[in-house]
Amino acid sequence: MTDLLAQANTKANREKFLNHLAQQAGRDRHQVQPFEPLNDLPDQVLANQAPQALLATAKQNSEAVAAKVYLKTSDELASFLDEYLQTIQAQTLLLPGVGEAQWGAYHLADWADHPQGVTTTVWSPDPADRAQNAQAADQADLAVGFADYLIANTGTITVVTTPAQGRAFNYLPEHYLALVPQSGLVRSTRQAVEKYEAALADGFQTSAINFISGPSNSGDIEMELVVGVHGPVDCAYVIVTDR
Repeated sequence: MTDLLAQANTKANREKFLNHLAQQAGRDRHQVQPFEPLNDLPDQVLANQAPQALLATAKQNSEAVAAKVYLKTSDELASFLDEYLQTIQAQTLLLPGVGEAQWGAYHLADWADHPQGVTTTVWSPDPADRAQNAQAADQADLAVGFADYLIANTGTITVVTTPAQGRAFNYLPEHYLALVPQSGLVRSTRQAVEKYEAALADGFQTSAINFISGPSNSGDIEMELVVGVHGPVDCAYVIVTDR
């Protein structure tokens, strides 16, 4: 049965069927006109801002969506993360299952091996550990992960779902901290998507691209803001200035 459906569901059969319907209806087939944008506004978003001004805009817009923003060099990250763990009084920490090379690129290889004062779990890339990963994320006080881009116009970070850092990694812990390379600062959502399109065309694979704008914020009909219902109660972007 499946083979028959596959044979029937071909472009030639679909065209034949649609042409038959149009003929019976006594009219021409609907023709989709080529897309022509009305203006170039998406390309002009923050286009006049120099890099430092764009960084300031990104920080302002990120804080407007209740994200905490820190600027650190790679050499400062280890001590900063230790201080951050103490500040939020974290007892449990979740880290992505990335290789030593990625941690090393941020000067965090030693820190990731031995975070101080917390019980640490590493996200498992093995699909068989999916339930275990979700439980670890749900019980984590803090997740420290990697983001690809920071969209200055909206204060949004983008994170791809990978075996080493699944979707639950970003949304179930109570606190979430993303390491964002300053080279990943982009003006607009369009810029970020175009970069992902290029990566996908080159063979990069992911099941989802997550757009995260600060902590979870929910509002009811009475406009009462509730934080943390659908995600972390606290969200921090650490912009790594030498990456």
